[in-house]
Amino acid sequence: MNSAQNFLITIQGTTNESDVLERFTEKLEHLNFSIKDLHYLNFQSSLSLLMRLELAQSADKESLTVVLEKVAKQYQLELLVFPLPQIPVAVPNHRYILTLLSRQLPPQLLTKLFRHLREKQLCVTEVSPLEADELHVFEIKVHADKPIERQQLMKELLELKSEYQLDLALQDDDLFRRNKRLIFMDADMTFIQQEMIDEMSKLAGKEAEVEKITRLAMNGEIQFDESLRQRVALLEGVRLSDLERLILNIPYTPGVERLVFILKTLGYKIGIVSGGFTRVIDHIKQRFNLDYGFANTLEIKNGELTGRILGNILDGHQKGVILREVALKENILPEQVIAVGDGANDLEMLSSASLGIAFNAKRYLSERAAGSLSLPNLDALLYFLGISKTEIRGLFKP
Repeated sequence: MNSAQNFLITIQGTTNESDVLERFTEKLEHLNFSIKDLHYLNFQSSLSLLMRLELAQSADKESLTVVLEKVAKQYQLELLVFPLPQIPVAVPNHRYILTLLSRQLPPQLLTKLFRHLREKQLCVTEVSPLEADELHVFEIKVHADKPIERQQLMKELLELKSEYQLDLALQDDDLFRRNKRLIFMDADMTFIQQEMIDEMSKLAGKEAEVEKITRLAMNGEIQFDESLRQRVALLEGVRLSDLERLILNIPYTPGVERLVFILKTLGYKIGIVSGGFTRVIDHIKQRFNLDYGFANTLEIKNGELTGRILGNILDGHQKGVILREVALKENILPEQVIAVGDGANDLEMLSSASLGIAFNAKRYLSERAAGSLSLPNLDALLYFLGISKTEIRGLFKP
């Protein structure tokens, strides 16, 4: 043998013995091998051991097989030994993690997903489960020879959502994936469960008119700033006292309290930025002890709304500007930033973050975001950060 030889060893079966791992490695001590990779799974006394061994020139495959078979027979386990091709191991140029969340996991879903990735010349190198509450969560490691066109791939993969209930996020597989430091969230229909301006329109008796304009804006059919001026004009005469009572009864999105607590515990800076109004955002910021809060300011005279906005409108562009400015101020890299929103006016903000999550969003935004989350609870985005159910429960004890 002119060079070292690599072998793939697979050992699997059922046993109640707890010393299986050490028995196998103990036998290898007396052979001229080095362990290059080792993966082990022990689930309800059923185990699977996968090792890649490098055989030195002075050893041989037969002695390896004899030694390992002796231990395998002792524990009634199945042993397979495969020689690996003696070709250089290619180092991937681009590595990604595709996180999949689904309540159901039919084989057809995985078949279509894996087939699509293969047809896009993306190599799946590892699939690992992540513990989650009432969800199947898998982290799929993908290697590519050239950068993935994320928007195009997400658009294609979201076609599966029409057939299956699933959520996806595609991220670079690097140091920053679990080292985020800043998150900015939209307010209406993201941090809270309602469009505040729609609720305010009920106080003015203009619900139908405002709802129509809101729908057009969320679908990107009219500019946000123009739609906001039109809607605010319809609120003329709403009493401040009625607005304050409305704010005190805001329904928050499930999971928000846990999400904020965990991210603050991990040292995140947390902000909320909204095309809504400072009266609402200031209350939320204080209620959850957030670091930042930005919104539009309503003009109030004689205890009533005038139907006008003071100063420049905080639109979608400004959301992106604010996110970038805060990250710069906090000395936080773009790779460490998360943004979450649901409407077309959140696109620039999501695009300014390394992980932009479209939360229960229209297709326009979902196709353009790094991740899509359609579950009712906002804290499910923690799974996109690689945080498991056990880790969440260890931090948050209500």
